[in-house]
Amino acid sequence: MRVLHLGKLCPPKEGGIEVFSYDLLEYLNLKGIKADLLCFGDKTFKESYKGFDFYSCKMNIKLNSAPLSLDFIKLFKSIEKKYDLIHVHSPNPLAEVISIFSIKKVVAHWHSDIVKQKLTYFFYKPFQQMYLKKADKIICTSPQYLNTSKQLEGFRDKGAIIPLGLNPRKFEDNQNDKNLKEEFEKLKNEGKKIVLSIGRLVEYKGFEYLVEAGKYINDNTAIVIVGDGPLFHVLKEKVKNLELEDKVFLTGRADTINGYIKNCDIFCLPSITRNEAFGLVLVEALYFGKPLITTDVYGSGMNYVNQNGITGFVVPPRNPIALAEAINKILGDANLYNNFSQNAKERFKEFEISNIGNRIIDLYKEILNRP
Repeated sequence: MRVLHLGKLCPPKEGGIEVFSYDLLEYLNLKGIKADLLCFGDKTFKESYKGFDFYSCKMNIKLNSAPLSLDFIKLFKSIEKKYDLIHVHSPNPLAEVISIFSIKKVVAHWHSDIVKQKLTYFFYKPFQQMYLKKADKIICTSPQYLNTSKQLEGFRDKGAIIPLGLNPRKFEDNQNDKNLKEEFEKLKNEGKKIVLSIGRLVEYKGFEYLVEAGKYINDNTAIVIVGDGPLFHVLKEKVKNLELEDKVFLTGRADTINGYIKNCDIFCLPSITRNEAFGLVLVEALYFGKPLITTDVYGSGMNYVNQNGITGFVVPPRNPIALAEAINKILGDANLYNNFSQNAKERFKEFEISNIGNRIIDLYKEILNRP
């Protein structure tokens, strides 16, 4: 079986979708499936990475976050006949449009709706609908997202729920423990309990509410937010104005995050909109047995990953007091903490890339066996 994946970033660049898709491509090739990647880069070339081949296509322009490339179109048309199946990681407008005209069967992997580009989407929507009509199956990462996506209305019967997954091998590198920021190390040495959050510092992540939660957490607890973005200085100022410099810390961007997750006590994702479609970083926290705190955002897959009362707590969004109460409750009850931690490690097994990869292979076979 030969499958061509259409993605955005080329290795070694990694966003959330790429972290998953590179692990998936590696696993598919280990299972004897020739799975390659067509993606956008600074120049056009073919290379290998982690056991799979990828075709980098020089990007000409980026239109409202959507990369456009003539080489992407040309290369696709020249190589598509070599493959049995086309697997598109969406949203990716150019990949979606060219798949409409593909001679091969198509899998749509729905990572997220198109959310921010409302005006552009108005004009793009007819093409998206043709793409979804063409797709033989639509992989959605959680039942919550499939059932609430207005962009998938009329196509839910094609839906297959397969969550994102990760290769646990990537968490076994102890070198990550040596790359922790100084303030994080200082908190650990002082015996503080650390509530960790990681992400781009943008509005939908809800970090302002986690900062405010610092007013209500116990004195032996600190909140650490790892990441950079347009709200970095706004959040820094908020910490200062609330006089929380001894409880809430923004470290900026980190090259690696495994060490932070491994050495924290709780992982929190306080997002406030369904822009947080899944939250792959939650799966990383499960691997390390960290109790989770997420917010009850309508349609988000966060709470598919985090099971309320089993792997952690789900609290209302935009509610600093609820966040703090969940933090204090978990850290104040050793039995509860240990139960959540053990359940988290068990929960991770569902998201191991071998389990996810096998489900996707079964889906490929189902599609290719149809007349």
